[in-house]
Amino acid sequence: MNDNNTENAESTENTAQPKEFRLIDYQDRCPDCDVEVGEAHIYDEVDGGCDVARCLVTGYQRLMCDLDHDCGRDVWTGWWPGQIDCERLGWMLGPGFPDLNRLYTEGIWDAERCAWVKPS
Repeated sequence: MNDNNTENAESTENTAQPKEFRLIDYQDRCPDCDVEVGEAHIYDEVDGGCDVARCLVTGYQRLMCDLDHDCGRDVWTGWWPGQIDCERLGWMLGPGFPDLNRLYTEGIWDAERCAWVKPS
C-alpha cells in the first residue's frame, strides 16, 4: 500500500461516526408476526398469535396471559416491549441496554397509560 492510500484509510477511520450500540434496535416490522409499526400484532384463537404482543391489562406477554379478560390488541411500535419504558424510567444497564428484569419485577403496569411506572 502506498503512502497516499494509507493516509486515506486513516482519515476515513478518524472521521467515521461510531454508531451507538443498542441491544435492541428499532425495527420497522415485528420480528415475530411481521406487522408494520402502528399495526396490531397478529392474534390467533388457537395458538395465541404473536410472541411479542403484550396483554394491555397486565403488561406481560399476551401469549402467556391466562386470566379471564380481553387482553386488547397491542400495536407494534418498532421497539421491543419495555425498551422505551426502561429508558424513560432510567432503568438501563448501560447505553442501549434496558434492564427489563427490573422493569418486570419492580415496575407497576398502568393499564390506562399502557406504560410501566415506578412504584409510588
